Order: sequence, then structure tokens, then C-alpha cells
Amino acid sequence: MKQFLVALIVLCSPIIVFSQDISGLWTGSMFNDQTKQSQHYEVFIAKEKGKFLGYSETWFVVNETLCYSIKKLKIHIAKNGKIVMQDGELVTHNFPVAPDKNVEQLNVLDMFSFDNDIVMDGPFATQQTKKYSALTGRIHVKKVLASNQSSLINYLNNYNNDVTIAQ
Repeated sequence: MKQFLVALIVLCSPIIVFSQDISGLWTGSMFNDQTKQSQHYEVFIAKEKGKFLGYSETWFVVNETLCYSIKKLKIHIAKNGKIVMQDGELVTHNFPVAPDKNVEQLNVLDMFSFDNDIVMDGPFATQQTKKYSALTGRIHVKKVLASNQSSLINYLNNYNNDVTIAQ
């Protein structure tokens, strides 16, 4: 009986993901395997004209200074139900030096319910460049109501015309 239940859950998981709406604000953390540190991570996803678009905000410390970056995301749901997010354009940042333009992050996430929360979780990776080593780690975010306490939402409301954010 246990094997049957496991098989049923595995077979139905992609169906559950497709039937759920991934639009909205997702907050949580990004754990970096190399530094062994967790960083604050937010994603906002909208669906317009049948396509997903999104933005990510990452916070981290550079030379004892709290820095952030906001990037556009390319988002789609793979045939196996995984939510695939790839960095696009760097929209804004407060880095002390100009960032390398060739660093992109790829997230491959599963979505599931856990303790009455809707969660996305899975690995991320960046590619190696001439200047930087590849990074790996794990993303863990949960869906939350859009909030004025979110710096990503505040930025999008004040400076971006690409998406409409329902409060």
C-alpha cells in the first residue's frame, strides 16, 4: 500500500504544480554551498498574456556592506513540473563596484504544500566566468501576500511599469 501511495504522489506531483498558480510574491532564502551562508531571497512572478515574467531580489554582504541586486527572470514550467527560473537583465543594485555582466543564475524548483504554506524549493547554480567560480546552492521560498514590507515589491511599485502588482 505504501508503494502505491508513493507512486501516486510522484505521478500526480506535476499535475498539482500545473494546477496551482505560481504568480505572486515568494520570500525565503538562498543557501550558498561554497560560503555556507543563507541570504535573503525574494521572487515576484506575474502571468501576462499566458507567459510568466518575474523579478528576483538577492541580499548579501560584500566587504561588510549589505548589498542587493534586482534582476528580471525568465520563467517557465517544464514538462516534468519543475519551475525553471533563469536570470535576465540586471535591473538595479548597490554594489560597490560594477558587477560582471556574465554571471547568471538558474533555479530549478519544485512546488509543494507544507504546513499550510505553498513552497518552492530546489537547487540553483551559476556558471563559471573568467572572473568568478561557479556557485551552487539551494533556494527555499514560500508564497506570501504582496506586502509593502517587501523591498522588491516597493521597488516594482515605484520604478517598474512591466508588471501590475495587486495588493
